[in-house]
Amino acid sequence: MNLTLILPEISLFLGALIILMNDVFFGKKFKEIFYASHLLSLIFCAISLCLIFKTFSEPQVIAFNSMFESNFFTAFVKSIIALLLTIVVLFSLNFIFSIQKISAEFLALLMIASCGAMFLISSNDFLTFYLSLELQGLSLYLLAALNKTSAKSSEAGLKYFVLGSCASGIILFGISMIYGFSGTTNFTALADLYSQGKDTIPLAVVFGFVLVISGMFFKISAAPFHMWSPDVYEGSATIVTTFFATIAKFSAVMVLLKLTSSVLTSFVGLDKIFIFVSLVSLAVGSFGAIWQKNLKRLLAYSSIGHVGFILLAIGAFNKEARVAAVLYMVIYALISLGTFGFLNLITSSNQNSKNDDESNDKIFDISALSGLAKTNPVMAFSLACLMFSTAGIPPFAGFFSKFYVIMATIRSGMFIVPIFAILFSVVSSYYYLRIIKFMYFDEAKNSPISLEDINNVKLVVFSISILNLVFVVFLDKILGLISNCVDFL
Repeated sequence: MNLTLILPEISLFLGALIILMNDVFFGKKFKEIFYASHLLSLIFCAISLCLIFKTFSEPQVIAFNSMFESNFFTAFVKSIIALLLTIVVLFSLNFIFSIQKISAEFLALLMIASCGAMFLISSNDFLTFYLSLELQGLSLYLLAALNKTSAKSSEAGLKYFVLGSCASGIILFGISMIYGFSGTTNFTALADLYSQGKDTIPLAVVFGFVLVISGMFFKISAAPFHMWSPDVYEGSATIVTTFFATIAKFSAVMVLLKLTSSVLTSFVGLDKIFIFVSLVSLAVGSFGAIWQKNLKRLLAYSSIGHVGFILLAIGAFNKEARVAAVLYMVIYALISLGTFGFLNLITSSNQNSKNDDESNDKIFDISALSGLAKTNPVMAFSLACLMFSTAGIPPFAGFFSKFYVIMATIRSGMFIVPIFAILFSVVSSYYYLRIIKFMYFDEAKNSPISLEDINNVKLVVFSISILNLVFVVFLDKILGLISNCVDFL
């Protein structure tokens, strides 16, 4: 039993327990114990990241009775998860200050959910796959309902829990079908068993895999399994939404990519399912966001559209498309981190207002950004760069992510589907450019918002916007790194 393989996960989980125990024993004596909790969470994130970097030099290892896999791809994904978690925790200090009584629980849930995500990407068996998925999912349900001052947060948590439980049940039923008709739940064994083609695959096993994939479509909020996403994005606290849009989304997509690359390569007709769901997601994401006035709901529909592009790449089932899918998710996670980092700066200009639903409806209304270019030109420029990148306008990073996905699907023999993807992308550009229009061309009249003076968050948001602008300089090196990672799928 090689415990060194799971030291990054152990460090995060132990860190969460230490933060909780620290709050139990010292919380009543020291009112500002949340500062220590925040510092401890950053320290354990750094420890986990250092331990992950050590696994890059390790060869491909399958351990714990073939249930756990460690290789260059898993190390790459885990390192990004740890980096994203570190930045999300940095963003969360102001939120922790506002919820001092449950700040330890909040930080612990973030770390446990990230621990689940790391175990998930290293799973080599449906047993560890499902347990890791639930470890992450249960933490996410609690995080969604964490904002006690908001009725929408409670609604979001309950809705996410009920629908997420249904999705988990579907996945579990699919796994039972696979095990019942194949006799194994191990990914490697399943790949070897059905590597010869469609004639050797029982129909019940195919049905089981379809159920598993359908459940994963819910986890990544692909249409028509997206119904929870806008409400959860809007109702959850902004820092929690940041976690959903970055770590939770990134890990779920990477696991789906791993599953399709290692186990489902010989399933004929599976590409049609991915293409159909991709087109539906692109349509829902593009047209659904047009009528949204709330920024968080708009970004929820935007994420559905991005998932459509990713599924288009996964459905191509070749190495070039997999590289494009990983590149897309890395860039999307980066853009989401910057965009939601900006939203974490937004606060009500009325100092007497409470953090309730009515206040949130006002400050996250798109029109509240009117005139921001005059009152805060640096943050307006940063958000404009992020919106241009999200829309896929060159030379921003978002353009290259969409370009490589479209090129990969064309080279795989699909010619009509990329045309629809481009058209939907043009439609979605409308609401991204509309945000820029409000900031630069509309006059600010008694703006209900102000931006908090949190220098570390502003610095990260500005740095990400600049990185999106100069991403093309590092593109070849990043593609080479991702290509090497994908070889281990």
